[in-house]
Amino acid sequence: MSNLPKPAKPEPKPLRVTKSNTLITASYRLTLNEQRLILAAISKLDPRRPMPKKVSVSAVDYSDIYGVQLRHAYEQMKVAADELYERDIKTFDGSGMERKRWVDRAKYLDGEGRVELSFTIHVMPYLTMLYSKVTSYDLRRVACLDSSHSFRLFEMLMQFRKTGWAYIEVESLRVALGLSDAYQRFNNLRQRVIDPAVAELKTKSNLDVSYELRREGRKVIAIKFTFCDLAQLPLNLELDPEDLPPLPEYDPAEESEWLITKPLGELAEAQEAGLLFAVSAEEGEQPD
Repeated sequence: MSNLPKPAKPEPKPLRVTKSNTLITASYRLTLNEQRLILAAISKLDPRRPMPKKVSVSAVDYSDIYGVQLRHAYEQMKVAADELYERDIKTFDGSGMERKRWVDRAKYLDGEGRVELSFTIHVMPYLTMLYSKVTSYDLRRVACLDSSHSFRLFEMLMQFRKTGWAYIEVESLRVALGLSDAYQRFNNLRQRVIDPAVAELKTKSNLDVSYELRREGRKVIAIKFTFCDLAQLPLNLELDPEDLPPLPEYDPAEESEWLITKPLGELAEAQEAGLLFAVSAEEGEQPD
């Protein structure tokens, strides 16, 4: 019998998720399994090409990406597909809020163990035919996350990967996560959403994340997240040319596109100029 070592299994190819920055900061709330199904479907799209009429995700794909047993993958996908039709997205264009459905068709094929999704014409521009103002990352990097809030925070941070920090207003964060009236007190928001998401990103996505608080009086109005890579997993996703066309070259003139709102843009410019606040790491939170 040969004593030669078994050849190492090849590393799985990255699964690139690419979204318009408008979608990254849009307001929506999905369950964990709905989030997983949506992202698995998006990872099958070529963001430079038109949207196909339907996107198919098999239970085998889902199981492989998220590390769940195949029988659980069937169950999770079926429930997620049933509920996705009712989920919507809220976007803001400066003149008002607009609601859009994610999909206009979601079908679970029992005999084939797969789901077919058809994204609406309103969501298509945020996922396909994209050439600028986009955020990309490897889905495998966040596949072990167990909170939809962690997924969303990771995406928001990936918008800012060239700077390594992000300044996000508390209300903008609440709106983006679709929290509605939940966690109105910042202490609750911090304990139930922010701290668990930051901890999970550190342990499961190899991203070192810390944050500082910005206050007006006793009220916390914004959070400055600082992050850096902890592992050999790159923040900037690189794919072979035959897998997918590369993203456009970085244009410094578009750096302001990572800002979530105009007021944040003004704050960020002040921060860059050294005119904005400095928050001590030792500074504790005051009661709301």
